[in-house]
Amino acid sequence: MSRLEKSRAKMNRNILVMSIALAVSGCVVSRVDPKVPELPLPTEFPTQAANVPSLPDPWWRVFNDSTLDKLMEEALAHNPDVTIAAARVDEARALLRIANADRLPFLNVEGTAARTKDPAFLIQPGLDRHQTMYTVQGVVGYELDFWGRYQRASQSARARLLATEFGREATKLSLTGEVARSYFGLIAAAEQLARARDTLASREESTRLERLRLDAGESDEFTFKRAEAEAAATRVSTRQLELEVIQRSNALAVLLGRAPKDLVESAIAIQGIALPNAATIPAGVPSSVLERRPDVGAAEAALVGAAADIGAARAALFPSITLTGAFGSTSPELDDLFTDPFEAWSAVGGILQPIFQGGRLRANVRRAEAVREQLRAEYARTVQVAFRDVLDALHGQSLIAAVRDASAEQVSALSRATDLAELRYGQGDIGYLELLDVRRSFYQAQIDFVATQRDALLNTVDLALAIGGGLGASAEIPITARR
Repeated sequence: MSRLEKSRAKMNRNILVMSIALAVSGCVVSRVDPKVPELPLPTEFPTQAANVPSLPDPWWRVFNDSTLDKLMEEALAHNPDVTIAAARVDEARALLRIANADRLPFLNVEGTAARTKDPAFLIQPGLDRHQTMYTVQGVVGYELDFWGRYQRASQSARARLLATEFGREATKLSLTGEVARSYFGLIAAAEQLARARDTLASREESTRLERLRLDAGESDEFTFKRAEAEAAATRVSTRQLELEVIQRSNALAVLLGRAPKDLVESAIAIQGIALPNAATIPAGVPSSVLERRPDVGAAEAALVGAAADIGAARAALFPSITLTGAFGSTSPELDDLFTDPFEAWSAVGGILQPIFQGGRLRANVRRAEAVREQLRAEYARTVQVAFRDVLDALHGQSLIAAVRDASAEQVSALSRATDLAELRYGQGDIGYLELLDVRRSFYQAQIDFVATQRDALLNTVDLALAIGGGLGASAEIPITARR
């Protein structure tokens, strides 16, 4: 091997070593730890009932209500919030494609045809002063990503895509919770309205009887007016419940994504539908909350993206190295454009080092670092809120159930007390005011009992959402995408 060949080989090795060193140093320069907070988790949740079945997937199947199943399908298919969330995912996916494109070479092709007329003093006498030139040229360029700037930008875009996907799932999960709450609230209001109408019919009958007794001289005007006032009060309560049913029905229709025409012409049919029984749900192990809840996944993905932004901002402080090549052909004759004598090419390498930009680049690094600190705090807050939701709903399972049982006992006792009071009033053993007091208590106990049934169901919904209940076939994020 000649001395020249040895020198060239040594130079090639040096260039290779330098390239590897630059690539490695670039990875080190732009690699940033997202610093996901290590939050201490409890070893277990409060004791739950033994032999509790696991939460089904989708979570609302725990109620075993076919009507609710249909409403969920309609909401997930037509609710505008789900459509908006899906469009945001498409936008984030396009931004990732754009970020990845910056890591690839670009290739452009341009063609020109120019017709010129030269001054007479530049052209020999007798020659044509007009000239036509045809040019076809390809330009290829590539920026060497030594410092990992575009690699980190791609990682940031990928993390934001994942955060947006988790956001879409969080939107759908929240929507299913709102549909369930509205559905149970509507059924409860309808049941309360039915109780109110029955009570109103009874009050109006009592008023009619007291009128007959007043006319017959067996009662006084005071007793009659109290009966009349009690009937009017029940009528007010009935009208209020009628309005509540209408408002809840409209709210549920909006969640289902129904058109304005359907809101006016089609009411949600709930006649004959009773409130289902509340179910006991296990919370699982504490760490599963972090794995299931999409809002926690979105917060963590956003934090990872912020760390990648810091790396991209740091890489912008270092020089950028670009390679540009042009190749093509220029000819005065179109037929000769692609022949060898008219071919031309060029290759250019360039380096650009920022020197002075008023501190903008370093300020951009500090801004990215500040954003990461914000997102670290938001992640910690999201986890705290998640466990608060689980604990609130877990304690509510037993406490609300106890309230419901006590309310049922109250209704049963007052039902019997009302029957006895009616009998004793007919025998003249008690006055009308005592009878009204028992009747009023019985009516309010019935209304309260329906409310406790509703609250128990809503608590079941809250716990299912708190532990990140599944969406069944509507879920769009694979489990392997979580961590």
